[in-house]
Amino acid sequence: MQTIPIIPKSSTNNLKGKYCLSPFVNTHIDTNGNVSLCPCPGWGDTKVGNVFSQSLDQMLSSPKAQSIRQSIIDGTYQYCFKNKCALIINDRLNTRDNIPENVAKQLEDSSLYSMPREIELHGDQTCNLSCPSCRTHIIKLDEDEIVKQEKTADIVFQNIFSQPSDQPIHLITSGSGEVFGSRLLQGFLKKLTLTNFPNLKISLHSNGLLAEKNWHCIEHLEPAIDVIVISVDAARPATYEKVRRGGTWPQISNALKFLQHKKQKIKFKFNARMIVQHSNFQEILEFYQLCKFYNIDRIEYSRVTNWNTWNSKEFKTHDVFDVMHPEKNMALELINQAKLLPGTWFEGNFN
Repeated sequence: MQTIPIIPKSSTNNLKGKYCLSPFVNTHIDTNGNVSLCPCPGWGDTKVGNVFSQSLDQMLSSPKAQSIRQSIIDGTYQYCFKNKCALIINDRLNTRDNIPENVAKQLEDSSLYSMPREIELHGDQTCNLSCPSCRTHIIKLDEDEIVKQEKTADIVFQNIFSQPSDQPIHLITSGSGEVFGSRLLQGFLKKLTLTNFPNLKISLHSNGLLAEKNWHCIEHLEPAIDVIVISVDAARPATYEKVRRGGTWPQISNALKFLQHKKQKIKFKFNARMIVQHSNFQEILEFYQLCKFYNIDRIEYSRVTNWNTWNSKEFKTHDVFDVMHPEKNMALELINQAKLLPGTWFEGNFN
């Protein structure tokens, strides 16, 4: 994905008494080594440093990190884009009644921190698809860029995984590129062993098409695989091949069958996602049925975001939930029906 868009902060009421756990347990590392305290940098300005110039300890103890944690404690959420954050929009914030013990201690003093238990790692932007909502062309790195990304992976590994640990760690590979096509992520995952990290859990985000071909890269970590999220975006062949440019319907069908079989064998949670836009919104409910056919556990709907692949005028034609879009009411009716279905999850403001 391209540069994170700048989104104005919402005037949502003070959230005092409701707690986002991310700045206390989460570290997000992007393709350039930048570290944020939120699983999605598009949800807020939570960058605290860079792995090339600082240690994780230095970043977590920095004035910016302390200020971010304090904004959660006092309920201002001043670093958060409240009209974009899925946790805020869907009322998924924690309260004092369900705060983990390690976080509860930190709520007494914003200078307190612990090493992150959730680590979200972007790979490089390499992908076998060029979905119009994400990029304008297929991205392949040259050798110099690959060397830089591998250096990033080594630094991150040394910063976080240099010493064996039996602490619970959740490693999440994000969707900036394709995990089964990224040499950075594949190399990183090959270095991990369950002997050194027996309580490791892994969540993989993928388009699925290369999963069977490159599964050998993660086979040694199968017991640790907790969640696999596949971006599908369509319920009909013609729509899929339009919004997942470069992929074919037989390919995604075979990928879903392969992962369904793997789920039965190793018991991970199997999720699928639709980036809802004008090209596919009429398939919102069909997508739910398609996912159920493949025994998918959670069906995710995400409002399309402009990653600078369209100009602002073009984007308004794709964002069917834009206030001025002529088909907004139809889209709202469908998404509201989906909200009534079990096992669904929503990211972005669908109001």
